[in-house]
Amino acid sequence: MGKKTIIILSFIVVLFFFSLTPLHVLRIEATRENQTVFLQTIRPGDTFSTGYIHSVELSPVKEYFTIDDNFRIVLYKTTFSSCNTGLPTTLSGDETFFIDEDHFRITNMHRVVPALDLWVNKKYDNTLTLGNGTVLKLPSLAGDTLLRIAVEKMPFFNVLYHKATM
Repeated sequence: MGKKTIIILSFIVVLFFFSLTPLHVLRIEATRENQTVFLQTIRPGDTFSTGYIHSVELSPVKEYFTIDDNFRIVLYKTTFSSCNTGLPTTLSGDETFFIDEDHFRITNMHRVVPALDLWVNKKYDNTLTLGNGTVLKLPSLAGDTLLRIAVEKMPFFNVLYHKATM
């Protein structure tokens, strides 16, 4: 075999093994349609937040999440403008409650969330803000529907496939 052939075969073998390497991704799926509508690779320490208008209180809510060392979604802070129906009223562990000028805030949370299931609707202004500042208007991804936000481990080729079919 020539040197060029060995280099090409080596490249193909390396590419093949790299393609099997699993990546951790933040995946948003329209569950009713079983369709991936957003996918991004993640690392421990990455952050994101969700925002929406509470359907009963009609007040803004924002929840802040991080990805821990085990690639789990962890709620670490939440802010809201009302303490009524369906909004936080109790603390657990070392959580701290603050009253700011125009909203309430709970910090020092450490609530592991396996996945976020969100009914999104244009009238509730559902957003997902990534740690880099990118804001996604969630209804624009799949319309007014149920979305699941989860961390998944998937092979590189599957990531490419989902990205190509979104």
